[in-house]
Amino acid sequence: MSLGLRETRRRRSQTFRWTLLKWLIALIMIGAAGWYSYLIGNDLANKEVSKLQNKNRELDQTVQELMGLRDQLNLELEETKQVSAELESRYQNDVPTGEIKILVNEINNKLENGVSLDRIKFLISTAAKTQSCDNDPIEKRFFVNTPFYTGAHDNIDYARGSVTITAQGESAYSSDGKVEAWYDPAKPIDVIFTLLGGEQVKVSGELPLHKSVVVNGSEYRFTLKAGARGFMQAIGDRCDYP
Repeated sequence: MSLGLRETRRRRSQTFRWTLLKWLIALIMIGAAGWYSYLIGNDLANKEVSKLQNKNRELDQTVQELMGLRDQLNLELEETKQVSAELESRYQNDVPTGEIKILVNEINNKLENGVSLDRIKFLISTAAKTQSCDNDPIEKRFFVNTPFYTGAHDNIDYARGSVTITAQGESAYSSDGKVEAWYDPAKPIDVIFTLLGGEQVKVSGELPLHKSVVVNGSEYRFTLKAGARGFMQAIGDRCDYP
């Protein structure tokens, strides 16, 4: 009886030890697996951190490059503004305006029409001399043609027909918007001087206008201004030329 009891106890003890060993092995395997997972995770994390650090360095470098480009563009912008200001200043100083511009345009027209530069220089130099004029201006009036009216009394002549003056203006409108038969003196107008031989000289702009033409060795100076409704007044004086 005691032998059977001891055998039973021995078997129970072996079973317990074997069970304990199996649990111990299982725990060791679980621990090893956890440790391996930790190592793998840590390695992946280190790689990800390294990758992020590299990306951060690249971004920092890109930011530095962009800041450098920004500074360069700002410098170029300031240089462009300075050049633009210098060009504008030169334009204001060099490009003629007002009456000087009209004179330059007239000189260019004469050069294009075959007048030599030496001739123009001579005329400019003689212009500084005292010029003899009749000082007896003759005033005449004529009707200004419009797109809706061309009729009688639309021209005048000076110097025994050597200079004929006509004009073309824009139609005036009544208060209710209807087109009138006469021109609007407040709008730009074209005045045509037809010289002996058929040459035509035109001056355009708002009244009053001033123009000089040379015919038969004399200079005729004209002032053109608005007259009675539909009419223009022309005041002409003769001067020696040159």
